Amino acid sequence: MVSDKMVGMKWMYRMAAFGWMAILPIFLTGQEVRRAMVEEIQQVPAQQDEPWQIGGQVFQVLSTTQVVGSNQPSVGDLAIVQFVVRDDKFVATAIQSLGVKVKDLNDGPYVLWKDAATADVLTMNGGKVERKTYQGIAGTKALDGLPEPVKSVRLDPAPPRSPKAVWEQPSRLMAISDLEGNYQNARQFLENNQIIDEKGNWKWGDGHLVLNGDLVDRGRQVTELMWLIYRLERQAREAGGEVHYILGNHEAMVMGGDLRYIHPKYRFVTDQMQVEYDRLFAADTEIGRWWRSKNGVETIGNLLFIHGGYSPKLDQEQLSVDALNQKIREGLAPAQPTGETPGTNPVRHQHGPFWYRGYFERYADSWGGKATDAEIRKILDRHGVDHIVIGHTLVDEVGPLDETGAVIAIDVKWRDREKCQGLLQEGGQLYRVSMDGTREKIELGK
Repeated sequence: MVSDKMVGMKWMYRMAAFGWMAILPIFLTGQEVRRAMVEEIQQVPAQQDEPWQIGGQVFQVLSTTQVVGSNQPSVGDLAIVQFVVRDDKFVATAIQSLGVKVKDLNDGPYVLWKDAATADVLTMNGGKVERKTYQGIAGTKALDGLPEPVKSVRLDPAPPRSPKAVWEQPSRLMAISDLEGNYQNARQFLENNQIIDEKGNWKWGDGHLVLNGDLVDRGRQVTELMWLIYRLERQAREAGGEVHYILGNHEAMVMGGDLRYIHPKYRFVTDQMQVEYDRLFAADTEIGRWWRSKNGVETIGNLLFIHGGYSPKLDQEQLSVDALNQKIREGLAPAQPTGETPGTNPVRHQHGPFWYRGYFERYADSWGGKATDAEIRKILDRHGVDHIVIGHTLVDEVGPLDETGAVIAIDVKWRDREKCQGLLQEGGQLYRVSMDGTREKIELGK
């Protein structure tokens, strides 16, 4: 049924294979209020001009109503319906199947800590919300019997510690970025490259896996991806390796309540759970406090990892890696302090580590001009590294931006299996690695 939670929607693409869209507030067109909802299709009419029933509401259709989706929408599908209200009737202007049955919809767990020993756990199993409260948690506790594919997680009531931000050169390192909720492709890539086994467990020994931000938003398996990385982090340390989760702008956006890019599935899930999406990642939740412990920049051997880029304006403030990470964590705190420079306001400033795109000619004008080789060299020399590794800005393939090799970009299309790539460093050599495990040497200029 229509409620105050329903939001307007601007359709970004209109095509048979549905694309992504931005979720916006209710908006006006003439005298009509346009709204959108994400709900289950309960009745598909036999005739084109007959009404639909979606989410318990009857929707009239017009000859101009668009019905889109990769397949013909059917009963039980989760769908987006965009509509207007005319003469107390609900008129659909577009109906878009999301390609998943509500009865098959799993999500969670979402762990909300009530105090140091008590946690509420929310899940969706087969389209139904389940809520459990666990009390008296005195040590590590396993939550079993969770929806596929998560199945089980281990909780520790002790808040996570922030990792160090300066690391020596590991024996081998794999870096990937901007997974954006594409759990299946990410897991297959890690398995094909011998980092995890077929059950999703760590098998890379003392290797280091770097996730260079933006694991969230857009995709519809964000939660599954979070718990995979959460588990691998523990398993890697037990094996002498390490998982580095570097924050990106989309993690920061979710923590700050900017939900424009979440997959429509999560509109449905959170509506059923009667909670706002960002509440599930607040500072008193398991994933939320885990995120808030993370770094926004790290140096590992001769590589500096940062999601957007290291701006020359940020470098002018001469912050150490540790000092910059502390500023980032302060910027993610509930108070969310502000400042006038990328050093005092690194989470939101255009030249901060989450947003900078001044290494690219096509974006340079918006960032005060393209960073020069000399400016980049100053950053490298000050932090004692040879390369800056970035995500955030999409590239056709993993590799250096120019012949100097000073900046290496690794944001590729993870929703496209054929485009999935990572950056491997082993034996002093850098490689571009593909979904099937193929390695290609990256030759760098001097």
